[in-house]
Amino acid sequence: MASDIQQDNEYPHDFPFRLVPVDVAVSGVLLRVPDDSFSTRGFFRSDRSPGGPVLGPGDVLAITVMEPASGGVFSGINSQSVGGQSAALVTLPEMSVDAQGSISFPLVGTVHVGGLTTRQVGSKLEEELKSRIIQPQVIVRLVGNQSNKVIIAGAVKSPGEFDVTAAGETLLQLVTRAGGPTVPPSDAIVELTRNGSTRSVRLQALINQPTADVKLKGGDFLNLSVKPRIYMIMGAVNRTTEAALPPEKVTLANALARNGGLIDTRSDVKGVFVLRYEPKAVINQLTPDQPAESTYVPVVYQFNLGATSGFFLADSFVLRDRDIVYLSNAPTVELQKILDVFRVAVSPAISAVSVAGSVNNF
Repeated sequence: MASDIQQDNEYPHDFPFRLVPVDVAVSGVLLRVPDDSFSTRGFFRSDRSPGGPVLGPGDVLAITVMEPASGGVFSGINSQSVGGQSAALVTLPEMSVDAQGSISFPLVGTVHVGGLTTRQVGSKLEEELKSRIIQPQVIVRLVGNQSNKVIIAGAVKSPGEFDVTAAGETLLQLVTRAGGPTVPPSDAIVELTRNGSTRSVRLQALINQPTADVKLKGGDFLNLSVKPRIYMIMGAVNRTTEAALPPEKVTLANALARNGGLIDTRSDVKGVFVLRYEPKAVINQLTPDQPAESTYVPVVYQFNLGATSGFFLADSFVLRDRDIVYLSNAPTVELQKILDVFRVAVSPAISAVSVAGSVNNF
């Protein structure tokens, strides 16, 4: 009953909690608190800087050098004239990046390209060739992408290995390329492992905040796990229910209506409770005279639906993931249980007396 919860709050044992009657002030505090389940805080930071994938061992490059005039140092190596005799394009044989992240380039020798983009490699080769060619121009293309691959696993329709190209694909783009999630985005947790560090965020959070979408890098491992957002309703209800919490807001009034409302013959209209853990910052606003000592504190919110204001407050109280809605029994229900037990216990005696009376009447 509601009185049991109040008594446990006044005389806590091994599990102290805060009992907070919901009024206008409490409702105002909670409406200002963002829903952390759709927060991108703590995830990898979004990188919108230009550039493409960086090169690594196993990558294959196609390199073209433009010389300002024919008869240059690269003439005769698959060259072709451009603009008559004024310039020539020289296409070199494809080059693989070795285990040390280097290539061997004619006239220059060993050039370290690991960790550079194709544009940066082109600029580096131009600088090296300036002493041998007048105004050289170098074009570098990635034709064999081995080091810029991302693995996507888990709750996607087509898991597998995907290339990160010069376009700089983002997490949402590659999840889409993998066929998209097999569950609603609000139920999917994205776990991104990069350089030995794993961080997670709900897929719906990235959809809601596209600016938080991150560019993927070679070697990233992406796993989509399933963790539905739910709330539970129990107590003086027809049956205890674990219900899905959709991405749109669901208030306490919505939840009660969807589950058939209070049972008139059992429920205590002054004993409707919502149980959840609240962060320290919220607790210090709700109960400033009792500041929180731990990071998260168990809180029991109490609603009085015996007052008109209780319905408005219930309709502004937004449920969160893993909330427990509890409808307590009315005191008269507990009394009725005792009377029912008493009635069953004495019924044989009543029947015997009735029979004896009937016999005496004869």
